[in-house]
Amino acid sequence: MRAWAAAIAACALLCVSAASAQQPAYVPPGTADGHPDFGGVWSNEGGPERIVGPTDGKLPFRDRNATMAWRDKYAIYMTGKPMPEFTASAETLPNRDRCLMAANAAAPPMTSQGYNDAYQFVQTPAFMAIGIEMMDEMRIIPVFGSKAEAQRAHQPPVLQRWTGDPVGWWERDTFVVETRSVNIKQGSQGPFPMSVDGVVLERFTLMSDDEIAYEAEVTDSSIYTRPWKLQTRFQRTRGRLWEYACHEGNYDVAGILAEARRREARQKPPN
Repeated sequence: MRAWAAAIAACALLCVSAASAQQPAYVPPGTADGHPDFGGVWSNEGGPERIVGPTDGKLPFRDRNATMAWRDKYAIYMTGKPMPEFTASAETLPNRDRCLMAANAAAPPMTSQGYNDAYQFVQTPAFMAIGIEMMDEMRIIPVFGSKAEAQRAHQPPVLQRWTGDPVGWWERDTFVVETRSVNIKQGSQGPFPMSVDGVVLERFTLMSDDEIAYEAEVTDSSIYTRPWKLQTRFQRTRGRLWEYACHEGNYDVAGILAEARRREARQKPPN
């Protein structure tokens, strides 16, 4: 009986292997210039957001307490408790309150915020544009013929921009983006802190008509002891991007600062 069971199991395994071998590899739809077509609306909502390197799944901070000090203060501020260094003026308020940057929805690495997670890819031979639903942000990535050509095209580091200075190139069917010179106000306030020296290497690969595999590797020796890598995915959606109206910036800033001034006035001793 055991021999018969082993023979049946071996036959089943061979049949499955043969069927798998006969299935053709996925060929992504192409653009006129011969590259995979990423055009459309995608979402990373609900996608597995995980650190795959180091293998313990933890960010390899040099000094976690120092690096995450801003985030720890922000957590207190979000409870409504006083945080004078945030409320000194409109310019000291967190980026999110000022509607400038929503953590890492657009900025590399691009990860889920838990809501408003739609992205629209618009592709031409010379550019890849990614419109982000959260905060109506936009990444415009120039595309070059090779890695070397792209890296030579980086702007001077002094020109720090929101979402950084990206350049892109193709490695077969994978679209690769290298981003440098991320704005320090963004780098210090995001869930994955970066210094002005940080470099992010992203890879976008179409795995099927409805899925993009996304990988981002961060190298920043000022903050981390070694490069680290994150992986998630984007799923195609049938919807569209809607306007994200950031009313915090329209109304709340004045209210936040007015309340901070009232609290300070109450704490002053009478004349």
